[in-house]
Amino acid sequence: MTVQPWPRLRGSEADFTDRFGEELGDRFRRAFHEGAPVADDLFADPATRAAHMKQLRAALATGAAAGDDAPAVRAFLADMTDSLADVDWELVARARRVILSIPILDHSVALGPGSLTNTYSSPAIATVLTATGRLVDGALRRLTDTRNWLYHLYFEDALKPGGGGFEHTGMVRAMHAFSRAQHRIRGDGNHDFGEPINAIDMLRTWFDFTYVPYRGLDGMGYSLSTEQLHDVYGFWRAVGGLLGIPADLLEGLDDHESSQPMVEAITAVAGTPNADSRALVDALVDAVSQQLGLVLGLPVEPLRERTEAQIRMIHGDQIADWLEIPRRSIQVAEALHVPTVRQRFALLQQVPGVLEQEIATNQGLIVQLLEATEDGGSAYETAPTAAAEAGA
Repeated sequence: MTVQPWPRLRGSEADFTDRFGEELGDRFRRAFHEGAPVADDLFADPATRAAHMKQLRAALATGAAAGDDAPAVRAFLADMTDSLADVDWELVARARRVILSIPILDHSVALGPGSLTNTYSSPAIATVLTATGRLVDGALRRLTDTRNWLYHLYFEDALKPGGGGFEHTGMVRAMHAFSRAQHRIRGDGNHDFGEPINAIDMLRTWFDFTYVPYRGLDGMGYSLSTEQLHDVYGFWRAVGGLLGIPADLLEGLDDHESSQPMVEAITAVAGTPNADSRALVDALVDAVSQQLGLVLGLPVEPLRERTEAQIRMIHGDQIADWLEIPRRSIQVAEALHVPTVRQRFALLQQVPGVLEQEIATNQGLIVQLLEATEDGGSAYETAPTAAAEAGA
């Protein structure tokens, strides 16, 4: 078997092995070149891409492939369904309630200034994403698409086959495969960072929806108990399986503490944010500000300053300086607000009736937001299909 090389822009393999051990070093070396063959087969032949995507969208919506669907589509659906075999659905239901106990607009802070900022900080990911030409120019649409995908995960039974979370996660996975196919067509190679959107990139992104945002939310005043955090991580392990992240890489990641060693390993190979990272984050800040302006009816510029302050609060000064995020005086006011939020959230957990009302209110707001933004179809659904139909 051919041993793939350690990508040249992932830091020193020797230093990594010295710090994290030979076993993890070997696993990372393999994971850098590990895409998702079951998903990649959807786009292997340009002549069949359009038919595959049409069949896939119908299959994801119902939760099962039709008997006459292409083998690649049937294999894709089977892989997603098989990933759910050991899921604890009672845990998923508990986690859903924990997630919905936090106000939706604060989830948006955790998503934009938190999750997506961290995603774009990786040059390996940023370089692939900017090559699409969409994420900088269409940052507002991309933010909306990511938010809408997350919102579909939060409905009852959403992750089960035929549920909205299952359907939309499958389309996200297909989008990643499509990006890898386009990368290969351009002949960009894999010597710098490894396979585009590889298993390590996906694991890093998984932490962008667990470790990063929930530590950010804790800093904003939304402190979860040990049990609640364990349930949220379990929820996201189920989502990670649907996305095609190798199960062995997710094993044992139950909370912030157990994830810390792997987060440090991922950080060691992520690289320093580059020009693509800065371009994406700058566009993201604009998009978050515009979106909040529309929702709140407020001027965009103060909201931009608030978003920049939140990035510093969540990620710290070193990352913010690398991303060229300016320091804003509003950060002091944001910090002063945290104790009030923390007290209210703690009291909420002690009053069951009020907690139920809060969960119902947040679920209702999600429904309203989805209805307001999904009329035109989401980009992660339409992009692979449109390109496939065009023969790209």
